[in-house]
Amino acid sequence: MKRLCQYIKVVDLVFEVVDARCPLSSRSPQIEQLAPGKSRLLVLNKADLADPSVTEKWLSFFRQAGEKALAVDSREGKGFRRLSFLLENFSKEVNEKLRKKGRKPRELRAAVVGVPNVGKSTFINRLIGRRIASVGNRPGITKGPQWIRVGKVFLLDTPGMLPPRLESEGVIFKLAAVGVLKMENYDVMEVANRLLQLLEGFYPGVVGNYFGITPGDDLFLEQLALKKKFLLPDGVPDQDRAARFLLELFQEGRLGALTLERPC
Repeated sequence: MKRLCQYIKVVDLVFEVVDARCPLSSRSPQIEQLAPGKSRLLVLNKADLADPSVTEKWLSFFRQAGEKALAVDSREGKGFRRLSFLLENFSKEVNEKLRKKGRKPRELRAAVVGVPNVGKSTFINRLIGRRIASVGNRPGITKGPQWIRVGKVFLLDTPGMLPPRLESEGVIFKLAAVGVLKMENYDVMEVANRLLQLLEGFYPGVVGNYFGITPGDDLFLEQLALKKKFLLPDGVPDQDRAARFLLELFQEGRLGALTLERPC
């Protein structure tokens, strides 16, 4: 953390990347400690997997709170033209301040931070237009700070910073459902059932219609296992496998563009 703070001290702008499906839960409380007084842009990544109408509400919510926020789809590049425009303007502002102080212009220095598996590396790769940062679907795959030059901008890629305090059960299950937390640390069936409850609350009938199963049934995972022929050697429905299957479909967006939380 101390080493990372040293890097952050020299940047002009911090990109705080979050998951658009749970933009509040996937924020790290360490950001304030890490970058006090720094200009920040909140990037709602994976916007293609989130409900677009709810994403707009979240953007309004954050902007009304005085924050700069932007939704992007790093895989397809949606939102990056606007992002490049913002970067160019910010670079001009920084160099204008330097000029007034009698200093020479320089490259904009920016940092990309966030909790694991919100797509920081994919975000960077899309921004620079080529593959440099290591990409993967395992939390914390980026191992250490590295500078990446993009034209007149220097980007600092950093490891994911998992919030040290996960006091709310609801937050924990949301982060596990979207893949921020390692599933081996949690009961996959409980995570899947919590996901079902959230989706049925926000999008009644969506999951049931997709599978042809009544979502309100306590035996949903058992029914899903039977429907998909996920069976243990003794013929018992493999509910654990059904739960993993459900979570995989959700994380890939195959159930639809769905968001797990709403602004207050």
